[in-house]
Amino acid sequence: MFGYVLKRLALLVPTLLGMSLLTFSLIHLVPGDPATVMLGERATPEAVTALRRELGLDRPLWVQYGRFLHGLATGDLGRSLKTREKIVVEMAARFPATAELAFAAILFAALVGVGAGIVAARWRRSWFDVVVMAGSLAGVSMPIFWLGLLVILLFSVQWGILPLAGRLDPAFSVPHVTGFLLVDTLLGGQPLAFLDALKHLVLPALVLGTIPLAVIARMTRAAVLEVLTQDYVRTAWAKGLSETRVLLVHVLKNALIPTLTVIGLQFGYLLGGAIITETIFEWPGVGRWLVLAVSARDFRAVQGGVLLLATVFVLVNLVVDLVYALADPRVRLDEERA
Repeated sequence: MFGYVLKRLALLVPTLLGMSLLTFSLIHLVPGDPATVMLGERATPEAVTALRRELGLDRPLWVQYGRFLHGLATGDLGRSLKTREKIVVEMAARFPATAELAFAAILFAALVGVGAGIVAARWRRSWFDVVVMAGSLAGVSMPIFWLGLLVILLFSVQWGILPLAGRLDPAFSVPHVTGFLLVDTLLGGQPLAFLDALKHLVLPALVLGTIPLAVIARMTRAAVLEVLTQDYVRTAWAKGLSETRVLLVHVLKNALIPTLTVIGLQFGYLLGGAIITETIFEWPGVGRWLVLAVSARDFRAVQGGVLLLATVFVLVNLVVDLVYALADPRVRLDEERA
C-alpha cells in the first residue's frame, strides 16, 4: 500500500507542472493589456510602459513563467493587479465559501442519488425506475444557468421562501473563525444566523448538486443491478434473509465501491466548476472571484485561482484513488503486477 501511495504522489508533480504551464500559456493568449485595463483607455503610452515595467510585463514570457514557478515553489503567487492584495490571501478568504457550497451540494447529491439508484435497481422497470432514469437524464441535460434562474424566480421572487443571493443577511455579524459560515455561527452561539446561512445555502447547493445527483443515481443503479446478479446475493435470498439485510449488507457494500469513485470525482468537479452557480447567486467564492478577475484582465489572480482549483481537483482524485484501493484490494494487486 505504501508503494501505491508513493506512485500516486509522484504523478502529482508532472501533472501540476503541466497545469501551471497550460494555465500560464492560455491566460497570455487572452487579448488585452493588463496595464491599459488598470490605467484606463485615456492613459498615456508612457504611463502604460512604466506600469508594464513595474509589473514585469515587459520581460520575455519564459522569464515571467520562471518567476511564476519560483513563486509557486515558495508559496507566493504574487499580488493581484487589480487590488494589489496578495493572491494567496484573497484565495484563502474565498475558498471556504466554495468548499462549503461544494460540500453541501455533494452531500445532497450523494444522499438522494444513492437512495434513488438503489430503489430504482431493486424495482427495475417500475414507475419509480422510469422516473429516476428520466429525471437523471433531465438533470444531466439541464443547463445550470437556466436552472439557477428558474429556482430564483420560483423560490425567491414568486414564493419568497428562500433568499435571493449571498451567504448571510447583513443584519448578522459572525466572527470568521473557520470561514465556513454554518460552523462559525454554531461556534458563535448564533442559532438565528445559522438558520439564515442555511437558507442562503439551499438554492445554490440544490442547483450545483443537480448534475452530480443524476450521475450518482445512474451509477448506483447500474452497480446495484450488476451485484444483484451475483451468486452470493442469490445465496443470501435462498437463506431467507430479509430484503433489508440483503440490500444493505450484501448488495450495497459491494455496489458502493464504484459509486464512491464517482462521488469523489464529482466532488472534485464541484470544487472547480462552481463558477456559474456562484455568479448567479452572487456567492463570494473562488469561482465568482475568478470571473471578476477575468473581466479586469487580472491574469495573476486568474493563474493563481485556476491553479488552486486544479490542485484541489488532483488532490481529491488522489484521495479517491486511495479510498478505492482500501475498499478493493484488487486495485493494489493490479498496481503491483504492473
